[in-house]
Amino acid sequence: MITQVKIKVGDEVIDGSIYKNQLIINNLIEVGETINVDGKEMKVLSSTIDFRDDVLKINLANASKPKEKKSDGKSTKG
Repeated sequence: MITQVKIKVGDEVIDGSIYKNQLIINNLIEVGETINVDGKEMKVLSSTIDFRDDVLKINLANASKPKEKKSDGKSTKG
């Protein structure tokens, strides 16, 4: 599932998409060690430029959002 996100770079906000821990944005910025995605600093693992579409593909650490509540280990038997 593709998730639409906002990337903050200085005073600018850029639209991007995350798919399977990979952020895809227009090739407009220099990539550092972290990037601000939807107000959260995320660690950049690696990045590449796709020259065909002129986009940056940035691999992020822990980009997936939790889908459901984690179990507390207690049984629900009644």
